[in-house]
Amino acid sequence: MVIVHCSRCGFRSDNYRGFYCPICGSLLDVIHDFKYKVNNKNTGIWIYESMLPSFKHRVTLGEGSTPLIESCRIFRETVFFKDEGRNPTGSFRDRAAALIVSDALDLGVKRLVLASDGNMGASIAAYGARTGLPVTVYVPPWTDHEKIVLMKAYGANVLIHDKSLDKLLKLVDRRSRDGYYNASSTYNILSIEGLKTIVLEILYQLGKTPRTIVLPLGSGLTLLSLYHGFHELLKNNIVSNIPRFIGVETCGNPIYSSITRGISRCGEEPLPGLSYSKPLIMENVMEIIERYGETLVVNRRKVVDAARELARSEGLFVEPSSAVALAGALEIGLEDYTIILLTGHGLKGPSVYSRASKARSTTLFPGSTKKLILDLLREKPGLTGYEIWKLLGLKISVQAIYQHLHELVNRGYLIVREDEGLKKYYLKSI
Repeated sequence: MVIVHCSRCGFRSDNYRGFYCPICGSLLDVIHDFKYKVNNKNTGIWIYESMLPSFKHRVTLGEGSTPLIESCRIFRETVFFKDEGRNPTGSFRDRAAALIVSDALDLGVKRLVLASDGNMGASIAAYGARTGLPVTVYVPPWTDHEKIVLMKAYGANVLIHDKSLDKLLKLVDRRSRDGYYNASSTYNILSIEGLKTIVLEILYQLGKTPRTIVLPLGSGLTLLSLYHGFHELLKNNIVSNIPRFIGVETCGNPIYSSITRGISRCGEEPLPGLSYSKPLIMENVMEIIERYGETLVVNRRKVVDAARELARSEGLFVEPSSAVALAGALEIGLEDYTIILLTGHGLKGPSVYSRASKARSTTLFPGSTKKLILDLLREKPGLTGYEIWKLLGLKISVQAIYQHLHELVNRGYLIVREDEGLKKYYLKSI
């Protein structure tokens, strides 16, 4: 049974799964034994069972055991790629889903609910299908179509809301109090326990602590999880130090960089998977960055270029939110024994590649649907994508409208601004 504990006020619970103590607001701990032992009789993340919470039910699709691949062409230094796209649903979120769904089975819940703009929704849907637990996913309308296809293929009920991801997370948190299990990554503390297995694998594969880890920053959950993994190893005298973390953000959503370095936003939209305004765990992530890391900011063009370079030079195909890490790594000098974390497979977000390719080889001019969008925004600037879809009344999906909006922004016809967590579109002044 999983028990969470607050070291400040003593709160303990066997069914509360939030990150923060409901009494005093401190970050909670998951109580479990920790013995550094690898059990090769198990598979995937479960070879580290002695360093994880214990479950009566143990769900797996073979997650974990992803390769650590040394760069052979892009870097001269000894740099490794941790390719998390090899997980069952194509992303690192499967590690967290395995623990979360195992816990849900132990608690005997009737339904899993979560808010996600992609990978976590697909992961929970797959592991829910594995166990027969129904899943409802609340997604913002800019979610990659390919990820929605995955969620629906696994049988999830997908509800598209024209709200920011932050607002959807709060909505799900309220609704999960009615007896449903909240499987949202930044609202379920077992996410940290699942993602920390990346650290355990790195140590096992590399045989030492890396000097630096470069990773996409997003909400900061991945950085918090990796730090937690190294901190546990340090506390148990398995390693002697914690590596430097370099969290990479896009200029469309530089949450932490804006605080630490005063960097302002650009006119680009945030990449799917990295779109947050004020993550729940922000304060704790800031403390880690200030002590052990730094942030970098890259633009969309550098992300696409990095993704293509990775595919053509190293044979690794990743989604844009993963390529953010490489784009940042290419901006700085790296030390030997640096690891670049690649969080998801390229087929989960391939549209950015095709759009970029088309943009280079064709004369760009809006088609009929795009022209209708531009005409509408000329009359009514500052509409959300959902409002545009409703006002146009076309027999196409809201996702198709967002696809057109993405292209119009990338082509320089529109700019997007965030207002109270909602993306609003305007014609770009020429």
